Amino acid sequence: MLCCVAQMNSGKDVDANLHSAQQLIERAAQKGVELLVLPEMFACLGVTNQHEIAGKRFVEKDVLATLAGWSKQYQMYLVAGSIPMTTATSDNKVHATCLVYSPEGKQIADYHKIHLFDVDVADEKGSYKESDTFKAGSKPKVVNIDDVKLGLSVCYDLRFPELYQHYMAEGCQIMTIPSAFTYQTGEAHWEILIRARAIETQSFILAANQVGVHEDGRRTWGQSMIVDPSGKILAQVSKPEPGLAIANLDFNNLQKRREAMPLQQHKRLN
Repeated sequence: MLCCVAQMNSGKDVDANLHSAQQLIERAAQKGVELLVLPEMFACLGVTNQHEIAGKRFVEKDVLATLAGWSKQYQMYLVAGSIPMTTATSDNKVHATCLVYSPEGKQIADYHKIHLFDVDVADEKGSYKESDTFKAGSKPKVVNIDDVKLGLSVCYDLRFPELYQHYMAEGCQIMTIPSAFTYQTGEAHWEILIRARAIETQSFILAANQVGVHEDGRRTWGQSMIVDPSGKILAQVSKPEPGLAIANLDFNNLQKRREAMPLQQHKRLN
């Protein structure tokens, strides 16, 4: 399966971000990509009125229809990073939601980010508290992509290996991590964590990141990458700018690795 992670420098303008995303998707489609992952907050990054914009733009007749149209037009599975989506609660908070679309233009999965980034970081913004705006999800989500199982996650989830162990136990061969990793934390931990998740779950990891300086002052790391079950980086966006990383995933090799070192069978602690 030919897969791709798209790296973006998103801002506050939804339409401008969608235009940039479509350009990357079109480039990937021309190369025959079958599965593409967009970064976290690819359609709006740095806005303060998440609930308002979610209710106006991130609905069936607007952005969601656009995403469905892209997957059908370009005939690919689309893991649409994360977008703000309204919740059933009355606290004006939104979910950071990752949607998945089939080549037929059908929404086949939604995952609400479980772990929220409430962290002090020594960067341009200083601190982040996603829980002021976002409501945490509570359930992992597995989606079938043809004959392949894919486990969904978003950004800060990467630091919680139990989520990926769950996906391993569910038989997932691919795990996706759309992200907006800060420059400081990315420089220190991004590659290490992604390769560790791949090795310990014997899975392919598709990690699409934001990059560069954004309108709200934050700076993100980039280095979007595709990693194989041995921890080898198959492809990455090496420059600190928007781009694509594309690699073919060999599931026969994955199965051989799992049979040679059956980690799931050897587990002693739950």
